[in-house]
Formats: sequence, C-alpha cells, structure tokens
Amino acid sequence: MHSALEITDCAELVRVTRNSIIESRHLGIAVVLGPDGEQLAAFGNPQALVFPRSALKPFQAIGSLRAGAELSSEATALACASHLGTREHQALAESILTQVGLTVADLQCPLSWPGDAKTRQQMLSGDEPKNRLAFNCSGKHAAFLNAAVALGQSPETYLDPAGPVQVSARAAMEEFCGPIGFLGTDGCGAPAPQMSLHSLATGFHRLATSDDEHAQQVVSAIRQHPWAIRGKGSANTLVAERTGIIAKLGAEGVLGMAAPSGHSVALKMLDGSQRGTDLLALSLLAAFGALDPEDHRWLVGQLVPEPATAGARAAGLELVGVDF
Repeated sequence: MHSALEITDCAELVRVTRNSIIESRHLGIAVVLGPDGEQLAAFGNPQALVFPRSALKPFQAIGSLRAGAELSSEATALACASHLGTREHQALAESILTQVGLTVADLQCPLSWPGDAKTRQQMLSGDEPKNRLAFNCSGKHAAFLNAAVALGQSPETYLDPAGPVQVSARAAMEEFCGPIGFLGTDGCGAPAPQMSLHSLATGFHRLATSDDEHAQQVVSAIRQHPWAIRGKGSANTLVAERTGIIAKLGAEGVLGMAAPSGHSVALKMLDGSQRGTDLLALSLLAAFGALDPEDHRWLVGQLVPEPATAGARAAGLELVGVDF
C-alpha cells in the first residue's frame, strides 16, 4: 500500500476565529494549475498521495460512457453526482436502470436516507424505509450498471475491479489524471484510486479543456443540469449555475474545481473537514483571474450566511495565504 497523507505534507489552509482570536485550524494541501496545466501555486506538498473519493466521479462517468452506457444529459450529470437524494435525484437514477431492464435491486451501493432534509422527512412520515436510490452515489452506480448491460457483463459483477466496466473507468481516470498505483475500496463499494493531489488537479484541468466527446458530454451536462450534481442551494450546484465552473466534492475534505479558462484547483484537508473548502477553492481561482470578482462576491454571500446573533457575529473564517 502507498503511504498515507502525513502532517508534514500539509500547510495551514483555514482558520476559524472568535472575536479575532484563532479558535480552530484546518491543515491540508492545495494546488492551483493555470490554463496550460502548469502549476501556479501550491500549499503543502501537492505530490502527496490522497484518495480523491467522489471527486473522481466525472472521470468514472466518462468511463461508463465509453463502455457503452446510454445516458441523457441529465443522467450524465447524475452519474457525476454526490447528490442529496431528492425525489428528482432518485427518479433520475431509477430511470437509468429501467432504461436497460434493471431495477433498484441491482444496485450495490448502501441503503441510505436522503441528504435532503425535506425528502428525508417525507420518507420518515410516510414510513418509507431507507433505499439505495437515496444514496449519494446511486447515479454513478446506475451508470455503471447501464454500461454493464451494454457490455454484456453480468450486473452482479459491475463493481469488480477486473471487470470491463471498472477497467474502462480506471482507464479514463488514468488518461485524465495519470497513473494509479493503488486501488482501494470507496464507501459505496466501488474501487477507490489513490493518487497525488497534483494528479487530481491535472484531471480537472484536462476535463475542462478536452476535445474528447465524452469529456465534453460530462462538462456540458453539469453546466446544463447543475441541480443534479448535488442539489438546490448546495455549493457545487451554485458554482456551476453561476459561473460554469465544474466543482466536485469528495469525501474527507477533498474538492476539485475546473474553470472554463482551464484553470483548476484541488485540495484535501488533513482532518477530513469540508469547512471552508469551497470558499478556499473559489478564492484561489479568483486570485489567479479565473473567477470574476462579482461572481466571487456573490458566491461568498451565498455560502457564508449573514450572522444573525452576537455569537455568530463573533465567529469568522480566514483562508490562509490567499489575498482577496
């Protein structure tokens, strides 16, 4: 197994303050690439190895498309999603399955309640049990299954790393991000590659600038249907809606973004926290001219709620090393 991310690889990226006194600190690594793919800035060691987790879904979706999955634009966006499990998300995931004669029973992702509070309450009030469609990776799994049918692979084996669906997914990830040395298992049961953070940023840069038809399908789908990538009001959705920037979170404090200009940013927090990650990534893009100042201000306003109480007003967030 390859080495884990070490504290010595990390820099201080985010500070939380109270009355201007530092209360909490988040360490991690971040890297920014320019339109030509060259490194513009790095905090910590960008060659440190990480598990990008769900930040790799756009590349896995490319693998599914190349394997023969027939996905509409909305379904392509959902294949890239870490969605909140709304009724709309669940219905779209199910439609990807029924299109090839499969059902929810063929999914091998975990049973879950929706991340969306309203939908979760509706299900609880209606005595509906957890289901696999509500799991945030159900779109990716449905796309894998759609591809398995196209390839003639047994649906029961669609997560097999040596099977054709996952071989296609890995080939796409390596094409865009670079070689994969270690393959673990993600929380949803799918293969989870380990790679450097720089490799992840390279993948997002190539995704935004590629003339490959399947990469363009993924980028276009996310921009046309940003609700599907996460959910109404969420950071990934707001960023794509407002700016066309492809933003994709990954579990344990991972985030990748790619601007239409080709600038990209990737970051990983050592403690796995998502606190401040979107603001940090957006500020890094803004610092290098890849995000319009007005759009940046609008997004910050959406992602940082107006403090309503004295206690809330006493708190603050500092993005270390970033000039606004």
